[in-house]
Amino acid sequence: MASGSTVVVIGGDGTVNEVLPGMLHSGIPLGIIPAGSGNDLIKSLALPDNVERSVDIILAGRTSLIDCGTINGSPFVNVVGIGFDAAVNHISHNIGWPAGGLLRYLIALIRTLGSYEKVRLKVTLDGDTREEDLFLLTIGNGTTCGGGFRLTPHAKLDDGVLDVTLVKPIRVLPLLWHLPKVFSGTLDRVGRYASMRTARKVRVESSGQVPVHVDGEIYAGDTSTMEIEILPKALTVIGKF
Repeated sequence: MASGSTVVVIGGDGTVNEVLPGMLHSGIPLGIIPAGSGNDLIKSLALPDNVERSVDIILAGRTSLIDCGTINGSPFVNVVGIGFDAAVNHISHNIGWPAGGLLRYLIALIRTLGSYEKVRLKVTLDGDTREEDLFLLTIGNGTTCGGGFRLTPHAKLDDGVLDVTLVKPIRVLPLLWHLPKVFSGTLDRVGRYASMRTARKVRVESSGQVPVHVDGEIYAGDTSTMEIEILPKALTVIGKF
């Protein structure tokens, strides 16, 4: 790409993910015009969910450097979800209406509740290993997934670490009771079920394949062993946050 060029993506987190391999450490600014189903990355970037205002910001050209991550060597910018949220994501791809947004994921969540099983995972965070049954494991560079589920509410795009949320197995009624905390970003107050950590490197192992999504797209790689790590200041984006 020529010096002074800019790449503009029209789409959501999955579309941004597709251009990452050519953008990392390039110094070329990435502009985003939101047109995806979840548009979660722009929430962490404090960018508008509006085409006209997004174009104005791109034309202004102010840039920031943000972190990215990798899963088994493949880059991601927003989140890796393992377990329940990934199962919800998988089902959401089979829902024709609504086309996108939080409502679509809420419908998928309800459909997932009756069929989902906990997963047994061995999780290593910067060398500290634990093995347990989990409802979900979310590894976030950004704060939200699924159009507004704030599973890693304290994540920052430029702090050099990944935020990790672990949720223990939970029955349907307690899940529905605590669900509003997911949207308000106060899931860490549910100490009986949820815990939050930060790490630069995360290793996740299971005895078999488990549901995984990466930036809102179904992960097609090996899910029995996943090496996930942070890439500090790897991506230049248009917008100050």
